[in-house]
Amino acid sequence: MSSQENLRGAAGNIIQILANLPDFLRKPMLQKRLKEFFAMSEADRQETISLALSAAPTIESTKLSILVKTWLEVLAGFDAGQRAIIFGTYCQQIVRQPERLQQLNLQRLTETFLSLDDRQREILADSFKEVLISFPKRDQILRLIPDYSKSVIGLV
Repeated sequence: MSSQENLRGAAGNIIQILANLPDFLRKPMLQKRLKEFFAMSEADRQETISLALSAAPTIESTKLSILVKTWLEVLAGFDAGQRAIIFGTYCQQIVRQPERLQQLNLQRLTETFLSLDDRQREILADSFKEVLISFPKRDQILRLIPDYSKSVIGLV
């Protein structure tokens, strides 16, 4: 087994563990992980997101939705600059590995996004749109996002 496969497996295990935690434990853990993420070097951020995108399709859909919802709720509480960093990093990795996004159930993840409160959805959608406006390969990203998801975010 290669070291990349080991890392992907470890990332999947971490994601699985976080998804299985009760909400009162999952939220503070994700807040801590996000703070650590923002303190990382750019290369480490890229690697972290790459591993998360590789591991996410291996997680059962319901558990992934629970984790993504908590992650989005936590992310909405960070400042716009931090949200721009994380969304920008995801965009860069998705351009490098478009198959990772295609392996996810985007319909389910869009429904997860819709389960957030109105203010959280607005904050996150606005941040994502701001990143997309300045992202040099935004057309590549937009081609990968289903129309339903683009409509929910306000991209069409």
